[in-house]
Order: sequence, then C-alpha cells, then structure tokens
Amino acid sequence: MNKINHTHNVPSPATQGTGIPTNMGLDHVGIVVPNAQEAASFLMEVFDAEFDWEVKRDPTPTARERGWSEIFGVHPDAYMPHVIMLKCGDNVLTQYIELFQWSSPDQYKPQGEGGWHKFSDLGNSYISFTVKDMDRVVSHIKSTVIPKWQGTRFIQDPPMQFPLRGEVCTSTFLVSPWGMWIELTAWSQSKEKGKVIKAQQEYEPNPLIGQHINELPTPAFMIDLDVVDHNINLMSSRILGKGMEWRAPAKGHKCPELAKYMIQKGANGVVLLTLAEAEAFAAAGIEDIYLANIVGSKEELERLSLLAKRVKRLRVAVDNEEYLQDLAAAVKHWEITTPIEVLIELNINHNRCGVTIPEAVKLARQAKEIETTTKAIIFAGITGYEGHTPILSPEEKTLETKKAHGILAKAQALIEQEGIKVKIVSAGGSCNYIDSLEEGVVTEIQAGGGAIGDLLYHNKAHLKDHGHKMGALILTQIISVPHDKSRAMGNAGFKAVGWHPFGGLPQPRDRSDLRVIGLSAEHTKFEGVDQERSAQLNEMVKSDVQVNRGDKIVLIPGYTDAMGFLHREIYGIRNDRVESVWKTVSNVTWSSQ
Repeated sequence: MNKINHTHNVPSPATQGTGIPTNMGLDHVGIVVPNAQEAASFLMEVFDAEFDWEVKRDPTPTARERGWSEIFGVHPDAYMPHVIMLKCGDNVLTQYIELFQWSSPDQYKPQGEGGWHKFSDLGNSYISFTVKDMDRVVSHIKSTVIPKWQGTRFIQDPPMQFPLRGEVCTSTFLVSPWGMWIELTAWSQSKEKGKVIKAQQEYEPNPLIGQHINELPTPAFMIDLDVVDHNINLMSSRILGKGMEWRAPAKGHKCPELAKYMIQKGANGVVLLTLAEAEAFAAAGIEDIYLANIVGSKEELERLSLLAKRVKRLRVAVDNEEYLQDLAAAVKHWEITTPIEVLIELNINHNRCGVTIPEAVKLARQAKEIETTTKAIIFAGITGYEGHTPILSPEEKTLETKKAHGILAKAQALIEQEGIKVKIVSAGGSCNYIDSLEEGVVTEIQAGGGAIGDLLYHNKAHLKDHGHKMGALILTQIISVPHDKSRAMGNAGFKAVGWHPFGGLPQPRDRSDLRVIGLSAEHTKFEGVDQERSAQLNEMVKSDVQVNRGDKIVLIPGYTDAMGFLHREIYGIRNDRVESVWKTVSNVTWSSQ
C-alpha cells in the first residue's frame, strides 16, 4: 500500500509572510446566477442572509461599450442586469456573497438533470455555512426547505465526518434550485466560539432591567419614559396637527434607540451635527438623517457620499458655492450615483453658519442646475437656526422668531420666483417651537431636547408654561459626609453632569432639603436647606445635610446637550424601575470625528 505523505513545509511563527501585503482575509465570494433576485430570496430565507446592497443596470452600455469584453473576456453584447450583495454573518469585513446575474448570447448553461453543475466541472465552486447543530439542520432541510423550494436537492445524507485541524468536521451538501452547491459544516470545537447569524440570535435582556434605580452603577444617565411620553405627545400632536413634520435632534443624547423611540411616536427622522454621529446612527438602523452642518475635508466628503448609500434619505446643510460643488463631485465620483438632499442654510440672526437672502437665491439656482445636469444632489429647500432665542423672555422670543422666519419666508418667495420649488423649510427648535407653529412659515420643526426636558428647557426656555416636564436625570451616590454635616459629596461631577452657563447647576429631583452648590471633575457638592425657615424668610437658609454615605440622589441636569456625550448608556425608567438599557454612540463618535 502506498503511503500518503502529509508533511508540508509549514513556516515557523517567526517567518515573515511573502504573500499579498496587508492581506486581511477573504472578503466575499462572487457567484454567477440565472436570476439574482430569486437567488437572493432563497439565501435570505433559507440561510437568513441579510440584504446589503444591489445594482440594476440597463442593457446598454454593453460589455463592449464598457470595455468589459476585453477586460473579462465576456461576449461583446453581454450585460449584467442585476447584482446583489448579501451579508452572511456579523464579521465586519468577511462573510459576504455577491450574486451576479449575467445576460450573454454565449452563456454556458449546465446540461443534465436539473441543469446542475457536476461537482467535477472545471470552474465549479461552492459556498459553505458554519452551523452549530447538524441534526437540526438536516431535519429542517427535509421538512421545510425541500418541500418549498422546488428543484432543491439534498446530496449528502447522512453527513460525513472528517478529522481536520485537531477537531472533527461534520459536513453535508445542499444544491440550490439554480444548481449552486452549498456546504453545511459543523466544527466540533470552533463552532462554539462564534455567534449564530443575526436573525437567529436570541435576545438576552440586560440584568439591570426590572431593577430599582438604586441598583444602578453611578453616575448613571436616566430618562423618565413616562415624562418623555408626555412631552412627545405634546410636541407630536401640536406639530403634526399643524400639518408640519417633526424632526428630532439627537446630538444631546447620542442614542439611536432613544431616537427610534421618538420616530415610532411621530418624528420623521433625526438631526445630527457631526459626520461621525451620522455614520454611527446609520449603522444602528436610523434611515432618515439630516446632517445640519458642513464637513470640512475631502476625506469627509467621500465618507458623506458613502453614507448616502446606506440610508433611505441623507440631507445636509449648505451655505457655500464651493462646498456645494465639492459635495456634488464627491457623489459623482462613484459609478453608482446616490444623490444627497441639500438645504440652503440662511443666517436668520443667530450669526453662526448661513448666507444672506440674495446668496441663498444664487445657491439655490446653482443647486438646481447641479441636480438637473448630474443627479448628484437634490435641492430640497432652505433651513435656518434660531440659536439666539432659547433663553429670551417669551415676548422677546416671539418677536425674534417672527424676524427669523420672515427671512426664511422672503428667501422662499424669491427662490420660487426663479421657478425653483422650495419643498422644505426646516427651522425652529424645542425652545421656540410654539412660536414656530404660530408663524406657519416652516414645513418641518427641529425639536428634540424638549421631548426629554431638563432645567434649561423647563425653566429658562419656559416650556413649563406649555405643559412640558423634565425627564433627563442623573443618579449620583453620596461618597463623603463630614461629621459636622456641613456638606455632602456625590460622585457625579461635571464629567458626568456636564456644564453649560445657560443650564447652570443640577438640582435634586426629590430632595428639596438639599441643593447643589458646586461641581468638580468627579464630585457633586451638596449643602442642606432649612425648608421651613427658607419659606418664612423667602431666602435660602442653610442647615445640616441629612444624608449618609451610600445614599443615592436623583438629579435633574442643567442642560442635556452638555451631558449626553459623556455617557455610554442611557437607562430608560418608569416609576424608578429600569425598563430599557440603551447604548449611546459616544464611544465611536469621539474616536472617529
């Protein structure tokens, strides 16, 4: 008997690789199929693959006109009507299948039973999925897949086992209705190190859900969901009731799940202020994003053009002709153009970003011309921000909102005199949304902070006068109390509570006998309040603090925008019990600005 020599020249761990430099592993497998849509449907249903992207092409230009007949050796009259990319796992760079549908006069079609490739055919290939439980797989294929998908064939039953790489590999084969071979493989050890595909992953609730807030680690950013529901109902009924759209800024809390919560209750999308935030929210499933800011570099413009391909609608603000041209060029750079909506930003007396009315008319003409000639952008309308109004008196705020919206109304009228439709006028904010409703100029109000509520929105922005409550909270724990009870120290300093001059210091939610008199980096300084004497004298009278080390105090922050980015989780609570634990995107947005 001849012996088979399994000895290989395996390089030692110290040996430098000589292959393709910077190789990170297999990216995807490309398969030619007779019908890309049917093949994708099969793989999405049978293997829980996820749709990633697709391209549809007309018969022209042909392979000859594209130069593909020379590059790829395909028939000159061939064309590729449909390409679909599917994701088949959670790994970022790998586990993709690209399905190519070709139409070609000389296309080879396998002969024989079912028109399948023989496993020995030159050029034949197969894909393989890793599974955890082969017995369940075989049973499912026989009971569910084969009866439904006509032409599917189970080749190897029962599965075979092979001793490979120090563990046992159990494998079997399925042939798809169009003749592609698909292997199913279970590794005795390695299979336990990975996750099942996303659609089959079981939800594991956070162990803090259901717990009283006193069980939370401190400092903790909490949202009172009953209060948020109350505020959202006020805003959505008022805004939508006027026939306007409500778009919720998420820059303050940086939490996609909280944004989804608002979208489910009436918001049409989000407003974000940085490209990194927009990318992170898109990755979390937010599909309607307004980046109400201007990015700087060529690299950021390229990222922006790629972001447009990942969401249903991407909108940006523009206040510069050169930026408008650069944005269009970044979009046109790709063979497959995905346009970005643009809003011309006017300076409506906030004196931050924005153009004058004549400049806005000129920019609108240029944007419409670019839209018509290149399809790289879509001129959607105009925008502005009344950032100078939040803490004005109600009378001053009404007057300044009227002036600001007068600028928008005049710009809209002049642009439409040019024959350019202004579909969207986006402005307003939580602090002046009531006045924005009365003016009736805008079609979309940007208001997010008022749905959550903090000291700034409630008191200084006067939303308490319109029925709003405060739902943003911070839980701190007392860590030090001196013997004389002259003060107490909590563990939520300005690195947890934030600091903004408009918002001021946080206040205890439930303890009117305490007040916050200062914040340091990691410490909250409390002092006691003699409530009875303070009421009698109509001024604050100090007293001993009635707290002990370990006590937990709920604070209302001054301004959520100065606090949300400091936290990695938000705890949604009702009646002081945890209902949700939501991740923010602060950890990724700070590292990828």
